[in-house]
Amino acid sequence: MQKQTIQTMILTLPYVNKIAKQASTLGVLLICNLLILIPYSQANSLNILTSDELSSRHQCDKSFNYSVYLFSDKVGFLHRTINWHTKTEAVKATVTSYGEVSFLWLDSTYQQTSTMKYSSTDKHFLTTRFSQKMTGVKSREMTAIMSDNGLSSTVTLDDEVFQYQQAKTNKDESLNKNNPLYDLDTLGTQIRLNLLRGKTRFTLSRQASKKIETYEFEVVGNDIINHKKWGQLQSTKVVEVGKHSKMVLWFSAKHDHQLIKAQLDMMFSPVVWLSEFSMQCESSVG
Repeated sequence: MQKQTIQTMILTLPYVNKIAKQASTLGVLLICNLLILIPYSQANSLNILTSDELSSRHQCDKSFNYSVYLFSDKVGFLHRTINWHTKTEAVKATVTSYGEVSFLWLDSTYQQTSTMKYSSTDKHFLTTRFSQKMTGVKSREMTAIMSDNGLSSTVTLDDEVFQYQQAKTNKDESLNKNNPLYDLDTLGTQIRLNLLRGKTRFTLSRQASKKIETYEFEVVGNDIINHKKWGQLQSTKVVEVGKHSKMVLWFSAKHDHQLIKAQLDMMFSPVVWLSEFSMQCESSVG
């Protein structure tokens, strides 16, 4: 996970200054964005869906609000909306996100717009492009365009242009082959799709600002968490078993199998909670 400066109270303590500067706003928002778009009622047939079959099923526009906590204090939020392009032949969606993190004298904002589509050939989602803007200590503007079935990307970071190429295959045959390069939103979309398909271990790749990040996720079982608003919730617990081993995600079946809680892989372990969730559907799902 890319380490950029998040709002952190520890900057005032000399013996942890160096560690604190590794915490990142992007890290918080990465976990906030691990949400997926497909209703649970589609799970039984997702393995064999063609693009036409997927687009013929109803897709709901969704809205999320997340709260970010550090040492039990709320330090930020993320608002996210998902809009499906129901009038197009291909299955496509646009996701917009806006977040803020503020602590002491440090303020950061994050906004991103991404577009994705479902590949009926490969039976997974693909990022087509995304644009991102951050302000604060590590401000930047970034645009990425994906090609070669998601294996290549052209990234414009501020005024510089970079090219990235994902490996055609993994050396470990037990891992997914031809992993496409995802943005944050599509990464989350594919995680939930894999969970609904019953996968218990999978590898996904993300296009970061100046490198490719790889994540190895494993489903470790069911867990009950206590939520301030919704009480005790049965959830599916997912952990990252690669180099981001402190990352833990909880998905709630009661909330459309969306991300309900996340613990981040960084010093002091910020926690993200879903605080509001709504769906707007043209007709009943099913």
